[in-house]
Amino acid sequence: MAYGVFMHKHDSIYDDIPSKQYRFPKQYKSRADKFVNDWIAYLEPSRMRDTRGYFAIAKVQRIIPEPNQPDFYLALIEPGSYLDFGKYVQFKEDGHYLE
Repeated sequence: MAYGVFMHKHDSIYDDIPSKQYRFPKQYKSRADKFVNDWIAYLEPSRMRDTRGYFAIAKVQRIIPEPNQPDFYLALIEPGSYLDFGKYVQFKEDGHYLE
């Protein structure tokens, strides 16, 4: 079992749809391959002011080449597996990481 975290922010330059696909550069493919048929957590990047923290989980169904841009891939999310927490789980509390 691999432990995966996909970083996502709402104003991302990537064409991410957290419930359907996560787009990433080729340099991360070997890492992302470990998450196929496994669960990942979505995290808003910590360098953002007032970050929300962890906001959802999903199961990665497969990874395919991005058809519109070479050197990018799409992690396709298994239909029905995306679960938004509804309430954000902070990754840090009182200066301590909760991970």
